[in-house]
Amino acid sequence: MKTTTLLFLLLASAASTAAEPQHSYAGQQTRPIKALDAEQVAGLLAGRGLGYAKAAELNRYPGPMHVLELAQPLALTDAQLESTRAIRARVEARARALGAQLVAAESELDVLFQSGAADTDNVAAALEAIGQLQAQLRGVHLNAHIEQREVLTPEQVERYVQLRGYGGDGHGAHGHGHGH
Repeated sequence: MKTTTLLFLLLASAASTAAEPQHSYAGQQTRPIKALDAEQVAGLLAGRGLGYAKAAELNRYPGPMHVLELAQPLALTDAQLESTRAIRARVEARARALGAQLVAAESELDVLFQSGAADTDNVAAALEAIGQLQAQLRGVHLNAHIEQREVLTPEQVERYVQLRGYGGDGHGAHGHGHGH
């Protein structure tokens, strides 16, 4: 009886949700850059990862920012701390520069459409520039994870994985080919 009632309520809820008109972009027309929200712009300008390095992070390649946050439980040596700080500084500087370029490129694309000047050629050129910047930015973040993993011991990588809550059924390499 309870299962039938629950099923009925779920179906009724789904039907009413499906009947409601969806305006997924409503309110976004006032953004300065339509494709980016304020949080994304701030993150890009600050050099934050914004998920660009998930492939590394979730496959046992620690990120320098989080390694610094976990320095005590990871028992980092002075040399590891120094190396990690240097990696973090390099990635942040490069990511900020590329992030600013990406924000500018997205703004230029937006202006093409706002001005009514968008055509297939200038949009293709704008998208090419945006795509290259996104790839470069992602590479900066992913490569920082590769570099960071080389600084840590296999035991520290495993401890990092546990501390970050990734200890489940990951498919990443388990301590092979890195560190001292």
